Amino acid sequence: MQVVDKGLILRETPYKEADVMLSILTESGGKLSVLARGAKRKGSRVTAAIQLFTYSEFSMYESGGRYTLNEAEPIELFYGIREDIVKLSLASYVAEVLEQAADEETIDPELLRLGLNSFYAISKTDIPLKKIKAVFELKVASLSGYSPNLFFCGFCNKNEKLMMFDIQNGSVVCDECASRYHTKIDPTVIDAMRFVISADIKHIFSFKINDKSMDTLSEIADSYLKTHFGRNFKTNVFYKSLL
Repeated sequence: MQVVDKGLILRETPYKEADVMLSILTESGGKLSVLARGAKRKGSRVTAAIQLFTYSEFSMYESGGRYTLNEAEPIELFYGIREDIVKLSLASYVAEVLEQAADEETIDPELLRLGLNSFYAISKTDIPLKKIKAVFELKVASLSGYSPNLFFCGFCNKNEKLMMFDIQNGSVVCDECASRYHTKIDPTVIDAMRFVISADIKHIFSFKINDKSMDTLSEIADSYLKTHFGRNFKTNVFYKSLL
């Protein structure tokens, strides 16, 4: 069966001498593993379209749940990502997390939109990378079923004097239930988190926050994703080593 779909290249793995196995987050088919035969040969017509982080249109043949690439045309190459090692490392982290979050052949267009908007922000805007990373982490956690409780204390349901955040339980905590085991959080950070979780993906970076609050937001988002995905990502470790 012939299949045409658009998608984002999350990973490319050498396969045999000239072939490449691609992990693609697609618009209509979810995450697919696609074999690109001869993609490494000189003069291959699909080389540009199957670069890591590229958004392309793919023509594929599907048989028994296996996909083979026939043709591909690039839509957006996100050149700016490759101009800086720190941007490249952050994009690699975004791709690794997306691949972890996406299920095989489970359609989730919001994940694809998040990936595209994050790559666009890294490649073509002057939004601080720390902000892009934190926003991405909170939004992908939310889309993966780990949306935090940001309105009521996770212990007593009180909605006043929320001053801590419980990473493990994913909830704000009031002053009466707070302890040294929770991360201190101010109203500015809570408002930013509420905005990211509820906003449409095309607007998720459209909020202002001061440097001190941004540091707190960054710390929480990083720990929250790692805790609820149950792993630390090697690409995240490498990204941090560059800062």
